[in-house]
Amino acid sequence: MKLTVLIITFLFIVNLFGQTDAKGKVSGSVFDESNNKPLEFVNIALVSLSDSSVMKGATTDKKGNYEINNILTGVYLLRYSFIGYQQIESKHFLIDSKNQNIKIENVSLQPVNISLDEVTVTSNKIMLSNSIDRKTYNVQQDILSKTGSASDLLQNIPSVQVDIDGNVSLRGSGNVLILINGKTSPLMGKTRAEVLQQMPASSIEKIEVITNPSAKFKPDGTAGIINIVLKKDSGKGLNGGITGNIGNQGRYNGNINLNYNPGSINIFGRYSIRKDNRIGYSYDRRTLFDVITGAPNYNDDTSNSNSRPLSHGIMAGIDYNYDESNSIGFSGNYYYRGFIRNDAANKKYLNSSKIITEEYNRLRYDDEYERENVIAAYVEHNFLGEDHKIRFDFNWSKSPEVEDNHYSNVYKIPSSSTTYDNTLIKQGSNNTQATIEYSNPFSETSTLEAGYEGEFNKKDLDFYGEFFDPLQQKFVKDIEKTNHFVYNENINAVYVTYSNELGLLGILGGVRLESAQLNSDLVSSGIEYKNQYYNVYPTLHLAYKLSDVSELQLNYSRRANRPEDDDLNPFPEYQDPRNIRAGNPKLKPEYIHSIEFGFQWQNDNLNIVPSIFYRKKYNGFSSVTKAINDTTLLTTHENLATDQSAGFEFVLSSNFGNFFSANVSSNAYYEQIDASNIGFSNKKSTITWSGNCSCNFNFTTSTMLQLNSNFRSARLTPQGNQRPNYVVNLGLRQDMLEDKLSLTLTISDIFNSLKRENNIDTAWLVQNSVSSRNARIIYLGATYRFGNTSKKSEEKSLQYDNGI
Repeated sequence: MKLTVLIITFLFIVNLFGQTDAKGKVSGSVFDESNNKPLEFVNIALVSLSDSSVMKGATTDKKGNYEINNILTGVYLLRYSFIGYQQIESKHFLIDSKNQNIKIENVSLQPVNISLDEVTVTSNKIMLSNSIDRKTYNVQQDILSKTGSASDLLQNIPSVQVDIDGNVSLRGSGNVLILINGKTSPLMGKTRAEVLQQMPASSIEKIEVITNPSAKFKPDGTAGIINIVLKKDSGKGLNGGITGNIGNQGRYNGNINLNYNPGSINIFGRYSIRKDNRIGYSYDRRTLFDVITGAPNYNDDTSNSNSRPLSHGIMAGIDYNYDESNSIGFSGNYYYRGFIRNDAANKKYLNSSKIITEEYNRLRYDDEYERENVIAAYVEHNFLGEDHKIRFDFNWSKSPEVEDNHYSNVYKIPSSSTTYDNTLIKQGSNNTQATIEYSNPFSETSTLEAGYEGEFNKKDLDFYGEFFDPLQQKFVKDIEKTNHFVYNENINAVYVTYSNELGLLGILGGVRLESAQLNSDLVSSGIEYKNQYYNVYPTLHLAYKLSDVSELQLNYSRRANRPEDDDLNPFPEYQDPRNIRAGNPKLKPEYIHSIEFGFQWQNDNLNIVPSIFYRKKYNGFSSVTKAINDTTLLTTHENLATDQSAGFEFVLSSNFGNFFSANVSSNAYYEQIDASNIGFSNKKSTITWSGNCSCNFNFTTSTMLQLNSNFRSARLTPQGNQRPNYVVNLGLRQDMLEDKLSLTLTISDIFNSLKRENNIDTAWLVQNSVSSRNARIIYLGATYRFGNTSKKSEEKSLQYDNGI
């Protein structure tokens, strides 16, 4: 060994006299020796042989590839390190004018069983990983929490906002497609806000934010895609963990997860339970002007609500590697959410002199539940050659939902007998999804991907209304509130993408061809609306490497957002006798052209990603409120003429030694709405911004404090605006028993500031509505880990309950 070093060094010295300094590069790939799969986030250190100093560094990407550029003349070796794997070093190599492009043979790291009580967390990795088409947030590496829900976790993701009702938006737009493990789910439809507030965040491995998705992804969601990737530990042996949290006002949640991997088989399972207590308060004050006389009428509504949702989630599956080329997998998911809601609303109606003409209390008792059953299977075949493969996926899901409302109307002015009415809402969803994905890397720098995706969905909405007839002394069917609506959606798509690296320029281009057949069947009235259309969705992503640590990115995509069943169902849904909601069967899909230009600078401790973006939307969906008469309002959806916005986003993820780390983001954009086609002012514009900040203080290797906050300024609506809101959360984590046990304490919304306020200001309606809840929530939790793992040790985290 020593003789080899002396010979290489001698040759280097001889060569040095006849040349000037050269700059070279070294590249290669890293794999897991146990399953031959690429390893991401492996640390590569370039070590100088002369003084053993580390000259440069890099980490592997999702394909296990790495590259170190601008290496000065010298003799070096590479040191590969990754927690849970044995550290190794490469052979020595020489960089000079004749050897400027060194290709290291594929490196395989050997997993080592690391007992969890031997792991000591000394610092936090930067959470953000930015690639050519997406930003990946490795949430298990950040100090978040295990006490909250997926909604709480999403609040801390740059570019993402979550309001008091749990509604998720991306860069200020609520038209975002949320995927689970890259697939659509019925639960991520109309009730996704409720589901995300019940989904345990401890089940999430990472969150991908894709503002301009490639043609490989569905074009749905004009703002982009949020992909929630759930954990599925494939570490060797048996490992798992148990988490339990208890909160104020009777809240609790917990989960247990197990994973067993003896070799070619990986068996995994998880069970979670969550019980909440949601107390809400709202008021709605409106002034309606008579279209002829101009005389005002006033409505004043206040409401208190209380519900205790309980959810259960079960997931289990098996992966089997038949041989080195073939693998199959099966999994199943069951989700249940049920609760009883009690609402008490006081409603007042006043004339132009502000004298009360009618006042009554509307009481609601609602027994409600929602389930989802999912079966998934895949078959994957790997051809000769790295990453050359074909994969078949099949997903089937069924999601029934029942809402059983019982209302009592207690009249005060004028005094009258109490009346009763009920609505039984049954909604069913059956989804089938089949995909074929083919990937072929022609070379180390170029890859072709192609595939087919078929999605076949059926939604069945059955509304039954009744009222109590005092003459018959029984409930009778209410014809106006009873209806049946069935919606079928069949979508077939093929796509192709091609990526290549031309020197410092990276290119990812693609196109998606799609055929959609939509059928709305108004069963109650015997009317059908059919719509069939074909669309082309091109995408382009460019990345230019300025240096080892900096890169420019430019991308474009065309996307769509199709109406959901509720958006199209024209039959009215009566919230109360004076407030009606209905869909619009003539609602068209909205389309958007989106372009983004960004810059990334990253080293081991700092990642900065500023970007500018522009979006132009056609036929944009908008919620519109109309007056049916002097006291009754109808809320429906309409297509806007155009909606365009341009903005600037800044994301920073950093570590400052072992004591402090921070993730900061801000997003500011100019928005212009043209609602002239639906009868409102020609154009409205405003500047909107939002920001969030998460700061982690590591007082010791086992004691961590987190403070995070987010703010969102006023936003435009066609008829008015939404007021600003903000929230601040605090959390503490203490590790004990040599990291086997972690205790967490979180306080959500410490200033009790979380609320939603909407304003409407038109010639015939002025309205101010505010919703708030018991948002200051305290959780005390514990997590116990057991077994062995060959994967990177999971960072414990803190989360906050900021959903309603």
